[in-house]
Amino acid sequence: MMVESCDPQLVIAYSPVSSACGDICLGLAIISGLYLVSFLSTTKDEFFGTSDYKWSIKVIISVQSIGVALGSIAPLFRFFTSNGNYIFSKKWSKNELNVFLVEKHWVQRLQQWKHNHIHSHILGRECNIVLHILKSIVLNLCIALHITVLVICKIICLVPRTFLILLSCCWYFFKSFLNSFKKVADVSSSNASSEIDEYRRYVVQIEDEAKLSKSILRNMFHSISRLLKEYEEKESRKLMKLLEKSTGFNGVLEFDNTKVPPICPEEIHNCWSLILVTLTATAIALPNIGNDHFKGLLSAMKEGLQFVRHVEECLNVDDDLVNARKASRHAWTEVEVYGTWQRIDLQKKARKGKTSKEILKWLGHEAAKIVIQFKSNKNTSTYHLVNKFIPASSMYRISETVLLYCNEKENWPRDEELFEWISTIIADLLLACFTNLERVIKVKCHHHAIEKRGDNIRIAAQLLGKSKNILKILKARQLPDIDQDSMAYIDKWRALPMSQLSNGVHNHILNDGASSGGVQRGPPSFNVSHVVSIM
Repeated sequence: MMVESCDPQLVIAYSPVSSACGDICLGLAIISGLYLVSFLSTTKDEFFGTSDYKWSIKVIISVQSIGVALGSIAPLFRFFTSNGNYIFSKKWSKNELNVFLVEKHWVQRLQQWKHNHIHSHILGRECNIVLHILKSIVLNLCIALHITVLVICKIICLVPRTFLILLSCCWYFFKSFLNSFKKVADVSSSNASSEIDEYRRYVVQIEDEAKLSKSILRNMFHSISRLLKEYEEKESRKLMKLLEKSTGFNGVLEFDNTKVPPICPEEIHNCWSLILVTLTATAIALPNIGNDHFKGLLSAMKEGLQFVRHVEECLNVDDDLVNARKASRHAWTEVEVYGTWQRIDLQKKARKGKTSKEILKWLGHEAAKIVIQFKSNKNTSTYHLVNKFIPASSMYRISETVLLYCNEKENWPRDEELFEWISTIIADLLLACFTNLERVIKVKCHHHAIEKRGDNIRIAAQLLGKSKNILKILKARQLPDIDQDSMAYIDKWRALPMSQLSNGVHNHILNDGASSGGVQRGPPSFNVSHVVSIM
């Protein structure tokens, strides 16, 4: 509601300058029309006379009249539409008829500049006094000119505004006369009216008396509702199917085992998307897995990474994570489009009949080779850091972690079981990242730049519509004791004890209704009305 009502186009269209332009266009169109009628009613000899242009005068006047008519359409429609969007109250009508009343907001910025002190480096008190006087004179002239233009525009708008006020009064009395004959009230319309009145307090108004009409408020509300419904229908079923595999946040710790020896002393900073892409590449490399499972995982990850990237771009403000995010984007393009990692066909070994153990060792070996080669090369570039070293370091630790997990089992797990275990880790990581969605939506709604605010609100509506069921899943979770700023970083999650990350669903069910020691941070299940409250 706030974004729609503070749209610069709507505010400018209602301004006296825009209305005066519409009036001038209307006057010129009337004059041009009368002139064209008089021209058509005049005989040929009387009009052409002794002119050398003869018959071409008729063509010139016709073309000019068409141009005036076409040029007047847009300003006239803008004038009538903008005035029709407001409710004509008694106080508002009185202010509109007072053409010499100039509202404070028209000259507020000029007044601020006038009273602000100029920090000048010119030596001498006399020079500063002269400079201050000159500034005041120039700004006073600008204020006077600004007020004069506004008053002239209001005088030009006086006749059509008076006509619109009289027309609205006649319509009000006519509607009251019709309502007196109605005995049965329309319950649905009364409910809709009360709903519109509820959201009226979120409308941004330049003037308190100039209130938007119910029709424009209803259109705004319906546009927001349609937008949310549209995005709810686009919700990824594959992503929801993947998230259903999660029973806690254990995957935050399980994807990287501390027993894996470091290949170099320099540690990379983990980000959500890099870990998720690397785990996806590892799962795709496994043998004896049906293509439908691979396609389902890729489809779910494509949708999930859209949410993850919004979280990272809004909340991961550390410069150290910029290269990790770039590396994840490059790696995901390879995995999704080409089915490769570092230009290596992920299904190459599986097609040759290699076992999952051999494939995991091969991935770890290739990743270690890239890391060692990068560290041994003294002339390294940012390109190789982003596209080689960071993805390889992540793949080395994850592939070695999966090997450790399998070796610790009494029997080596079947390929399907291993694929499901990696998929569960991915689901845990996605849900841990999605705990930040509520905060991301709020950040998107509070963008200060007016040129980006509308787009950010639409992105927030998209996130809200698509994440409705995701937020319901998180509502059933007992979230760990972690502050909001730390919640956006995967390394902060890894610092938590396992007891806070495991079996989140069951803990919540057991403790439901009872008072807990920590603060409940579970995001609420949103509906359409929450959009307005967020904004």
